[in-house]
Amino acid sequence: MSYKIGLALGGGGVRGLANIGVLLALEEDNIIPKIIAGTSMGAIVGSVYADTTSAVKTKEVIKGYLGGEEFQKKAQRLSMLSDMDKGFLDRLFVTAKKGYFYYRTLFRKSVISPEAFFMEMDRLIPDKQFSELKLAFACVALDIVSGYSEILHSGPIRPAIRASSAVPGILPPVEIEDRRYVDGGWVESVPVSAARFLKADFIIGVDVSREIIPINYHTEIKNSMDILYRADDIARSIMNTYRIRGADFVIHPDVGSAHWSDFDNMDAYISSGYRATKDAVPALKKAIRVKRIKSILWKKR
Repeated sequence: MSYKIGLALGGGGVRGLANIGVLLALEEDNIIPKIIAGTSMGAIVGSVYADTTSAVKTKEVIKGYLGGEEFQKKAQRLSMLSDMDKGFLDRLFVTAKKGYFYYRTLFRKSVISPEAFFMEMDRLIPDKQFSELKLAFACVALDIVSGYSEILHSGPIRPAIRASSAVPGILPPVEIEDRRYVDGGWVESVPVSAARFLKADFIIGVDVSREIIPINYHTEIKNSMDILYRADDIARSIMNTYRIRGADFVIHPDVGSAHWSDFDNMDAYISSGYRATKDAVPALKKAIRVKRIKSILWKKR
């Protein structure tokens, strides 16, 4: 039986584009995953790769879509509406004077409608069933009704990717079989559990989560919403640190603290994933070799 390497691609909006660089570098060094798991942007990248089995093609497909004029307009709007790090509440009430954003934010379940985002995103995601992909693939989403994360691995791919990518409050929850899902990154930024579920023998995690660094309280905390989002960032970071321990090896691209909706420089994030993986390849190959030998010796007992 072949030794199955699994790749758990982390989410984080534009930071998740570093996953493409990771795939490019792994492919160059002939480290070929048989199992792909993804959360949020990692799910988008992972689904395209699981369909094409080519890092180069994956880059072409995703950059072709995200670099398009239509998506760039949407990204700019999302950035304006969801820049929660620079006095969100102040801008909320300034915009609220016009009534429109106040209504959409406080009296609706999302800032934008499914038609404004998901239908466009469907152009990027393969219109296939999970079983039709060339590689085993699964993604993680959060069921906001039950409160549990779920590994989506069967049925049509598109709704599953929508669910895994539905940023809470910004995008609407996605309904699949009477359940309501939002972005899986809120509970498992790096979907190690999904790779394990698919029976990977060795799991490589790609962590593109936002870096938590000390802040200047007096200049960066201006209102209650800033406190809320700072606390949420910290809690998610701690959760991610705990969950990612299940991976056999973790790659940490240098993506800094960029906001998830900042799509101005996609190549920089792809390059960061490529460089981090190239630097890690010697240690990664050794880790794979050691675990494989241990698994063989264990079976002989």
